[in-house]
Amino acid sequence: MKIFHRLREHRTLFISTILILIAIFSFIFCLFLYFYSNIDNTKNAALVFSYSENSNGLEVDNSMPITDTLGKQLTFLADQTKYGYSEFSISSTMEGIKSVNYEIYAIPVGVALELPTDYVKVYLTDADDTPMEGYISSVPTYRDLKVADANPAGKKIYSGVLEKDETKKFRLRIWLSDTYPITTEKRSFKILLYVKVMD
Repeated sequence: MKIFHRLREHRTLFISTILILIAIFSFIFCLFLYFYSNIDNTKNAALVFSYSENSNGLEVDNSMPITDTLGKQLTFLADQTKYGYSEFSISSTMEGIKSVNYEIYAIPVGVALELPTDYVKVYLTDADDTPMEGYISSVPTYRDLKVADANPAGKKIYSGVLEKDETKKFRLRIWLSDTYPITTEKRSFKILLYVKVMD
């Protein structure tokens, strides 16, 4: 009888210990879920895209083909149909994170007669006119640009990392290559710029 009594006590103690351990682990798991969800909810970022007046839509026509040397020196003028020029900046509001990946991309706007994009040159610099990565050794055409990750209908102008409280300033120029064949037919090409936070 004593043996059965001891076995019953051991079984009761074993079951009690298991139940206490389950309760402790459940409590710890619930705490983890609570804090993890709160941390996750406070992680967000929104990009602020600011550009000079009338310059988020860059347009170029076939009235002024120019060399790359001249194209790199273009500045803002009121008449921007001959070439495109945009000064813009990117900043962000970040919460719970120190930096974000971003992508600047362009989407074409429909025009009556579009220029062939293998003649439209694209050149991106910072605010001091230092060329950004991808624009240092050569000036790509719009057709050469990679498809944007943010939108398959667009082309990637640039991608990078933005730190918290950082503002990055850019200048984007587009022009018609001097190799474009002379024609009396009026053609043009226009893009709109966008920026998106990337995962």
